[in-house]
Amino acid sequence: MIKLAAAGLALTAIYSDYPAFLKRNGVIEAYTDRGPIVEMIVRCPAGTGIMSYSKLERVYCSSKFKCTAKLQSAVSDTCR
Repeated sequence: MIKLAAAGLALTAIYSDYPAFLKRNGVIEAYTDRGPIVEMIVRCPAGTGIMSYSKLERVYCSSKFKCTAKLQSAVSDTCR
């Protein structure tokens, strides 16, 4: 029951931020918090990529559906 309540609370927040606006050399250009999933736009050498972070499973997933616990691994897979 507690997990269900936590998941319900996680679903209510939708928030966007643009950290690259202030930190020009950052990896994350923007992110949107959609509750249990955070969608991120990341910088790649040839442009940008989209990936996600699961708050419930605590993994980063690249755009190629490969999930890992490390941000940099998911960014590298997304930018290939």
